[in-house]
Amino acid sequence: MSTVGVDDAEILSAIVEVARARNVLDAAQSVLVRAAERAGVPFRRRVRSAAGLLTAIGVAPAVAHRTVRNGHHADRLEAVGRGLRDGSLSAEMADAVGTGVAGVDRRVGLDEAERGVLARKLLLQTTPGEVAAAARGEAIRLAGESADPDRVPVAEDPAFNEMSLTVAEDGRVTSTIDVDVLTGEELHAALDPLCRPVPLPDGSPDPRSTGQRRADALGQIIRTYLSGSARPTSGGVLPHATLVVPTVGEQSTASVGGGVARLGFTGPVSSSTVGLVLCAAAVSAVRVDGEGVPLDVGREHRLFPPGIRKALAVRDGGCAFPGCGRPVSWTDAHHCVPWSQGGDTSLGNGVLLCRMHHVHVHQGGWEVFIGRDGHPWFRQPVDPARPGRRGEPLRSHGRRTMTIHPTAA
Repeated sequence: MSTVGVDDAEILSAIVEVARARNVLDAAQSVLVRAAERAGVPFRRRVRSAAGLLTAIGVAPAVAHRTVRNGHHADRLEAVGRGLRDGSLSAEMADAVGTGVAGVDRRVGLDEAERGVLARKLLLQTTPGEVAAAARGEAIRLAGESADPDRVPVAEDPAFNEMSLTVAEDGRVTSTIDVDVLTGEELHAALDPLCRPVPLPDGSPDPRSTGQRRADALGQIIRTYLSGSARPTSGGVLPHATLVVPTVGEQSTASVGGGVARLGFTGPVSSSTVGLVLCAAAVSAVRVDGEGVPLDVGREHRLFPPGIRKALAVRDGGCAFPGCGRPVSWTDAHHCVPWSQGGDTSLGNGVLLCRMHHVHVHQGGWEVFIGRDGHPWFRQPVDPARPGRRGEPLRSHGRRTMTIHPTAA
């Protein structure tokens, strides 16, 4: 569409009208789905919920559930219903206000008039994030004003604990957590010893940010949990990583750079991550054909059993990557010759690496091998400026030297 000769006011006015029309259409969809819900259409169509009516026609699940919630919000809150109908309120803001009022109602108990007053107050905010923050503030304020001696303080009530876990478009996983003060204290206690800064062997500060250290600590806790057997089952088996590997004829695409292997929960992964999963996780590899039909459900492989881990710990003394030395409890056991390529799970094919350097080896082109002396050696990636030259191998950190010289300590 050409905008030559059109002034700013006309463009801005058109943007406003399109936004209002979108809001009206979203509201109409909420009303229609709510009517279908009341009439029992989901049951007759044999779908689990009203949101299923929308996902069946290609609506994203998150949008479908928000549409259903807005139908309920419009019924309960006059200000939200009016804003939806006249197009002044977006679906996102309507959901934030309705959810905020419902959250405060659960915490302190509100009558119909109080819910209406709170909804109008929340509508003064400009973003869903501001609405959520304002709602939490109101919940705390109203709880503090309550004369009920038996009311559990908001901060101490586990009934309001929530956690989101979302796979973003780029494949990364984001999470938000809102827990009671005791659970939060336990979380701090679990993370604290694992996320303290660890200086590098040369005395320089830990290069990781506070957020990175905290995320690394959480990952270590999760891996420790999954490595144990005294935990609940999922579907009759202990939960562990599931790697789905499509095949082309007799060949697995996981090893040919097809980029189509995927993890059960988080989706497609590259060949370097496939190698990391097969190396470090309790994993079942499920091979499927081009239509996604399983061809072979491999047995679970719990790699590097405790006996070999102990031997690796004695030999390597921690992360073996040159210049690292992080403690044994922080390390994965890495296959020098990949397990997927026939490498043994043995002391002679294993090396301990912290998760940071384990990823670095898989993704950075480092070569790791066990030398004639029985210890790990590292060879740097090929320098693009000098192909064919990789430099001298480096001894593992535990050998306390960066040279190949035979007399080195």
